[in-house]
Amino acid sequence: MGEWAKPNDFSAVFRLTSSKYADAFLDKGSIKFNTPQSWIDYSKKYGDGRGDSYEGTLAFCDSLDVERISELTQKYESGCILNPNTRPLLKETSGRRLFMKDKRSLELPCFCVYIMKNSLFPCPDSEGQHRVTANIPASYFRDFSDNSLPEDIEKLPLEDQPALIVISDFEEFKNRLYKALRQLGLEDAEILIGNVSYFDFETHGSNGWMDFGGPKYHKELLVKNIRFAEQSEARVIIKTNKKEVIERLNVAPIDLGCMKDIAQVHKGYLHEGMGVEMTVDIYEE
Repeated sequence: MGEWAKPNDFSAVFRLTSSKYADAFLDKGSIKFNTPQSWIDYSKKYGDGRGDSYEGTLAFCDSLDVERISELTQKYESGCILNPNTRPLLKETSGRRLFMKDKRSLELPCFCVYIMKNSLFPCPDSEGQHRVTANIPASYFRDFSDNSLPEDIEKLPLEDQPALIVISDFEEFKNRLYKALRQLGLEDAEILIGNVSYFDFETHGSNGWMDFGGPKYHKELLVKNIRFAEQSEARVIIKTNKKEVIERLNVAPIDLGCMKDIAQVHKGYLHEGMGVEMTVDIYEE
């Protein structure tokens, strides 16, 4: 089996939502930003899946590791040459662990999509045109429906039942997104789009520690526990200090314009997952 030259490039983008929001997306390009804090709150109420209690984690360590706590607190709250701006830390304990998060990052507007990376498909080992298939796992669809049974989903009003948005031209979607965000007063540098990286938080055991933060603000919002790896996520993060823009995006959807030329909607609860097939041209550089 061959190997992809660019395994993290992606061919298709999906967004799982409810039928009424999927229709609004197709008709008006309506999208709603949410905050990491909202996903934390959701997790506390319904458990991990759609929500994640570890969202926005800068670092964590054993809650009794006084030396490590002091070191991390000094790093983020005291500032340094690499990171001259201090981080207003939120410290939360879960079991034996102490989690450190940036209070400001938790309130930043974010928009998430599922990306179908090249690495999810088997790479043919010969040149020419090939048909390749991959699966979006059942866990992705079940997580976002709080692991509901199909018969429970069927009892919901049609507008509240799941729908999958398929965006076939993500570059054009980004063009329309940037245009709408500029009209709200944002600079391009205040818009971060990146793939989420997944780490095994248990690598060093329950008493271990990990530090995801660095000199670049808000990159910790592109870090998640490996438990969520099958969500294959990319995020739009609005990394601005403009309070009026943050409030506007967190309160109500924005419209990017009709999306029917670059997107489709599949309605229904894909409880067993979904297969994706595409044609690829393989050649040697």
